[in-house]
Amino acid sequence: MKKLINRISASSVDQIFIATHSSLVSTRLDLRKSILLNSNSRYPVTLKDIPEDTAKFFMKAPNNNILEFILSKKVILVEGDAEFILLEAFYKKCSQSTPDVDDVHILSVGGTSFKRYLDLAEKLGIKTAVIRDNDGDYNKHCLQRYRDYLSSDIEVFYDSDNKNETFEICLYNINKKLCDQIFSSPKRTLPILDYMLKNKADSAFKLLDERADEINIPVYSQFKTKLLWLGQTS
Repeated sequence: MKKLINRISASSVDQIFIATHSSLVSTRLDLRKSILLNSNSRYPVTLKDIPEDTAKFFMKAPNNNILEFILSKKVILVEGDAEFILLEAFYKKCSQSTPDVDDVHILSVGGTSFKRYLDLAEKLGIKTAVIRDNDGDYNKHCLQRYRDYLSSDIEVFYDSDNKNETFEICLYNINKKLCDQIFSSPKRTLPILDYMLKNKADSAFKLLDERADEINIPVYSQFKTKLLWLGQTS
């Protein structure tokens, strides 16, 4: 596939039209040259006006979810495997529905990629909720970083307590008894929270697999209010 893309890029003919459902093809050939059809637009949409660095970012991005994003009506972006693993269960618990039924797609894209996807959301009218860590400074990492993107279609959700700097810390602080029960072991020397931080995906999966119905949901991730913002009726 990469060899084919390189041959197309190096072609000297005047014009080439390619129809594809491949994120790799779409991005490697420059999103600014794409003509897109998605659920939110009645007519074809182009991305010729997105920032050049965003187009170049997606040419090299290792985890490419572009077409999943573009074809979605509403999207929740998270930055890690742990959030992705637990978020559907959180959604169901709060809404008595599922993301699929409500046309909400969940994508894990990494915290450094949020702004790149928001550049696309602005152009395509995709309602997008970002759920991210405050990394110890919510004003800097959550308020200031995304203030130019916030609109009726784009919102960023986070914990406003700087001590709750990661998803795992937020999760542990409101599920301390539950986490201590699940992750305690005679052979484990690490404190429970340290263990969860060093084994994020495995810890999230164990919580989901064994005690999904008992987990208290971090306040900033709760969909009781977020669903209304996403345009749900639940």
